[in-house]
Amino acid sequence: MDTRTLCFGVDVHRDQLVLRAADKATGLERSTLLRVPNNRLGAEQAVTWLLHLAAGTDGVGYDRLEGGLEATGLLWLPFHVYLTESAPLKPFHLQLICFNPKLIADFKKGVVLADDKDDGRDAWGIAERVRFGHWPTSYVPDDFWQGLRRLTRYRFHLAQMVARESARFGTHVFLKWSDWLRLAPFSDLLGVTSATLLTQYSTADLNGLSLSQLTDVIDRLGKRRFSDPQATARKVHQALAQSYPVASQLEQAVMTVLSVQLEHIRLCEKLLKRLDRHIAHYIKDLPNPLLSLRGLGPVITAGILAEVADIARFPGDPQLAKYAGLVWRKHASADFVAQDTRLSKVGNVYLRYYLVQGANLLRQYNLDYQAYYRRKVEEAPKHKHKRALVLTARKLVRLVHALLTKNEPFVARSTATDMSEATDLSLAA
Repeated sequence: MDTRTLCFGVDVHRDQLVLRAADKATGLERSTLLRVPNNRLGAEQAVTWLLHLAAGTDGVGYDRLEGGLEATGLLWLPFHVYLTESAPLKPFHLQLICFNPKLIADFKKGVVLADDKDDGRDAWGIAERVRFGHWPTSYVPDDFWQGLRRLTRYRFHLAQMVARESARFGTHVFLKWSDWLRLAPFSDLLGVTSATLLTQYSTADLNGLSLSQLTDVIDRLGKRRFSDPQATARKVHQALAQSYPVASQLEQAVMTVLSVQLEHIRLCEKLLKRLDRHIAHYIKDLPNPLLSLRGLGPVITAGILAEVADIARFPGDPQLAKYAGLVWRKHASADFVAQDTRLSKVGNVYLRYYLVQGANLLRQYNLDYQAYYRRKVEEAPKHKHKRALVLTARKLVRLVHALLTKNEPFVARSTATDMSEATDLSLAA
C-alpha cells in the first residue's frame, strides 16, 4: 500500500503562526490557510487542524506528516518543540524540518520571477519546499544544549558589542587628539592611565603641565608600574603637539562621549565576566575532553560544545569545518581553476567565533600551534595575522573532532621534532 504524505509549511511571527498544507503527490492544497496565535493555545489549534487534515476529507487519510518552518530568531523554537512532543501526532511519523530563511527565499525566487509577498505565500513557499525534498540536515538539540547555547551565544553578542564600542571609542579619540592612536604612548588605549587622560584631561590641562608634573601624573595613575614614565610623558606631549587643533567646546563634548563610552565598555566587560562564571558553572559536570588543551578554558570550550552538541552528526572533521564555515570555496570552469579563493563563512557563526578564539589561545600556549601559526604568517602575502589565525582554527577543527569522537583527553607529543621547534621558538622570542 502506498504511503500518503501531507506536507505543511508554517510562517512564524512573534504574535501568530500561519499554516498551509498540500498533498505531497499532487501538490494540491488540502485546506484554507490557518492563522493562530503563537502561543500554547494556538499550537493546540494547529495540532487539531493537522489531525483533521490527516484524517482525510475524501475518505482516505494520510499516513505521514512532513512540515517545515524557518529559523526566525527564537520565535520558531517553542512551536517546534510543541509539535515534536505532541502525542496525537506520533502515529503520523511527523518529520519537521527547520530551514535557513535564505533557502526558502532562494527557492521561491526559482519558482517565480516575481510575486507578491505576504504571510500566506510565505507559508505556501515553505510547504512547497518541503514537497520538493532534498532537505538540509535539521538538528534541534535538547534542553541542556539549548540552555548552554543561550549563554554562549549571548556572550558572543556581548563580546561583539565591546569590540564595536572600543572601535567607536578610537574614532572619538582621533577627533580629540588625532596623533594619539598613531604614536600610541600607551600599549592599551583603554588602560586606566590612557583612559583617564582621555576622559578627564583636556588639551589645555595637559599643556599646562610641565614634563615632570605630567610624569608624576602618569606614574601615579599607573601605580608606579611604568618602567620609564618620563619617556611616556614625552610621547604624550608629542602626541598633543602633533594633533590637529580642536575647539574647547567640541573637545568638552567629545570628552563627555568618551567618558560615557568608557563606562559602557567597562559595564559590558563586567557583565562578560559574570556570564563567564555562569557558563563555567553550567558545564562543570559535563565530560569535556577539550579542557585538556592548555590555553582553552571552560568558556571557549563551552562555546564549541554548545554548537557541536552531538559529535556523531559529523562523520569527519571536513563536515565539522563546513558546518563552522571554515572552508574555502572552489571556483573553476573548464581548465581554469581560481588560485584566490574566499572563506565560505556560510555556516555557524558562533562555532566559527569560538574556534578562532580557541586557535588564538592555542598559538600562545601550544608549541605545535605556535609553529603552525608562524609558518602560515610567513606564507600569507597579506592580512597575515587573520589568514594565519583562520588556518590555525581549521587545524583546531581536526583536533576537536578527534577528542570529542574518542572522548579522551589530549596527550601532548614529546618528540625530537617538538624539542627542536621549542628551541627555535624560544630563540625567536
